[in-house]
Amino acid sequence: MKNKRCLTLPLLTLLLLSTARADTVTNIKVQPDKAPDCSSLKSIIETITRDCKTNDEKAIAIYNFCMLTEYHRAYPTEPGGVPSLKVINCYGWSLCGGLHTVESALWIEAGWEHRYVGWNGHTTVEAKYDGRWHYLDTFLKFYAWMPDGKGGRTIASEDDLTKNSDALIKDVFVLDKGRGCVYAKDNQFVMNGEHANWRAPAFLSCGDTIEGTISGLKTHHVSGPSDGWAGINHSTGSYPTEVDLTPGLALTNTWDAVEGAWYWANEKVAPAHTCPGFKDTRNDPAYGLILEPYINASKARSFGTGMITFSPDFSSDAVLKSFTSTDNAKFADGGLVPVDASKPGTALIKLASPYILTRASGEAAGADLVEVSVDGGKNYKAADLKEFTPAVKGQLAALVRISFKTALKSVHIDMLVQNNPGSLPYLSPGKNVVAVSIGDPKELGDNKLVVTYAYKLGSRTKSFDQLCDQGKEIARQHNAKWSDTVTYVQKTFTAKDLPAKLEIDCPTPKGEYAVYPRMMLVRREIISASAKPLALPEGAVAAKPSAADELQTLPNPFLIGTEAPQAIKTRAVKTTQIPLEYIQYCDEKGAIAETGQIAWPKIDAEKGKVIESAVLIGGELKNLPSKGIAAARLIIPVVQGHNKANAKIGAVFLASAIEKGKACDFKNLDQTAGSVIVPIQPAGAAEYKPAKPFAIDVTHQVKEIASGAAKFNGVAVRILPDRGVDDGYTVRCLISNTDKVVLEVDTFAEDAAAAK
Repeated sequence: MKNKRCLTLPLLTLLLLSTARADTVTNIKVQPDKAPDCSSLKSIIETITRDCKTNDEKAIAIYNFCMLTEYHRAYPTEPGGVPSLKVINCYGWSLCGGLHTVESALWIEAGWEHRYVGWNGHTTVEAKYDGRWHYLDTFLKFYAWMPDGKGGRTIASEDDLTKNSDALIKDVFVLDKGRGCVYAKDNQFVMNGEHANWRAPAFLSCGDTIEGTISGLKTHHVSGPSDGWAGINHSTGSYPTEVDLTPGLALTNTWDAVEGAWYWANEKVAPAHTCPGFKDTRNDPAYGLILEPYINASKARSFGTGMITFSPDFSSDAVLKSFTSTDNAKFADGGLVPVDASKPGTALIKLASPYILTRASGEAAGADLVEVSVDGGKNYKAADLKEFTPAVKGQLAALVRISFKTALKSVHIDMLVQNNPGSLPYLSPGKNVVAVSIGDPKELGDNKLVVTYAYKLGSRTKSFDQLCDQGKEIARQHNAKWSDTVTYVQKTFTAKDLPAKLEIDCPTPKGEYAVYPRMMLVRREIISASAKPLALPEGAVAAKPSAADELQTLPNPFLIGTEAPQAIKTRAVKTTQIPLEYIQYCDEKGAIAETGQIAWPKIDAEKGKVIESAVLIGGELKNLPSKGIAAARLIIPVVQGHNKANAKIGAVFLASAIEKGKACDFKNLDQTAGSVIVPIQPAGAAEYKPAKPFAIDVTHQVKEIASGAAKFNGVAVRILPDRGVDDGYTVRCLISNTDKVVLEVDTFAEDAAAAK
């Protein structure tokens, strides 16, 4: 019996030496005080509605959050459906039913009832609070008010809007043609006295119309509550949002996309908002300002790319605690070697985050076999560590098992993940207080938590008042710039430091105006006592306060739209006319004439058969005021419309000066400043005598010219094919070459007097 016991002691010692478990630090959180906490539906509601006083304010805060984190595109799909929380963190896109499932999931978390309401070709939802239903549409980007309720008003239901569509919609909202969005008539982005009413919420910004909204509401029918819609589910299910790391593991989230590093099941086209040019954000004073710094990064809203990095420190036996587990392995001579040389050692790595894996590659010096499991270790398949994307793409987690016969000297693995930029913990202008915590500080042991923020500071040289006066959009980077230099803040925490608060200032230079910083990355990493953090972005410099800076702030974005509109002060205007000159008629083939009917092919099949043609208008904008412009209209004298259909004609401000006798570049005639509809030519009237004037609103462009932001090179007037106007006819229009062409400018009377 003694001999047997003596034999078992070495075996027990060998077993203890050859197996090890990781020092896993669980539930790592890095949360700025002004950004939403997207780790759960509950935390989202708590962080975005904390300053709300009424349920209507909460509804708008949820609406603004959904607009920040989502855009419209076809539904993301997964077997069993996609939890709303996963849509928020990983995808960020869906069609109407999916977007409204996310919105209603948040309503449910807020304690409200919900119901789906169908239109012809559209799925909406309503929330029930304060004893009545309320309609907020994050696909169309629309809600409206009833003139009653707590505080004197409440958000209307679809029944309300259908029964009173004139009083609650048609008579209340107006299209801002220059900016391409809709405002409430009493709450527009206009000058109100000395200052701009810049917090006015923009609606229907993706091109939907007031009339179309009214028509759609007439078809609405209640479907009732449901657990989800079109594969998007209210329930979070088993979707994990905890960030758990071992020494040598880092999770980096970025706001930018790596080309091709995306996941969308069964799709071959990269996800992106179907409306290019940031139509949904550029006029919005809430989420639009948060997203403004990224406009130049892509043509439209899209995905972002993060990275899971595993790069353990092999300088000591602490490396054993970097692996999820090891078997038949010990540390020796700067590497892992088998305890029992007759069989290979193994090292297991768990790579997981709340974000979808899209690419995977790595290297391991001394590895003889690499295997990957995506089912929690039930099944493993051999993989090439240099490129093992096919084995893990679309997953949230993977186990990588490395076998070695002699010595494993180093391991480095990079796995790209897809994260939704709108859901990431951004910094705001001014002072940010970032809460840093882990599940249990004791889990950190002798290791360290390193938190890194990297960003580019920016500012605007003109105020919102000036942007408004010049007819510019509020969140399109007008007169705004961001530094080429990356600023970083990095803080290392030990167990005794946590939980902690990290203060990060995002200042604005004196004399300029605040913008949101352009976020580059947020990183959390666990390192051993002797290891160094991952490299910073190239050229990054540590944040440093400057006496030339101010901690300017911007209002809580989630409360934009909750304030009752202030009465707009009526301002008298003075109208002046600036004469312009009809230069010539020309077409895409270079033909020049004094006059001619303008036309444009309505479909590709007509190209080459229907010749693109336009009329060029030139002149000098003498005595154009530098500010105080209320409106501007280009008055075009039309001799003849089309005899079978209405015709839409538009004005394009030219990028280069007109050369008489030479046609303009027709490739650049797609940026229309404004348009007007010329009705069907009356029967029995071959032409208008005298020519009939039609006014094209060109306020935005004229304000830019007046401010010096643009130069006047002339205007091309062309046909704009539009089936909703011309019923599919190839229409033509004849513009007079002898009657007056003028630019009509309305100037606020007090500004005109001050200028004198």
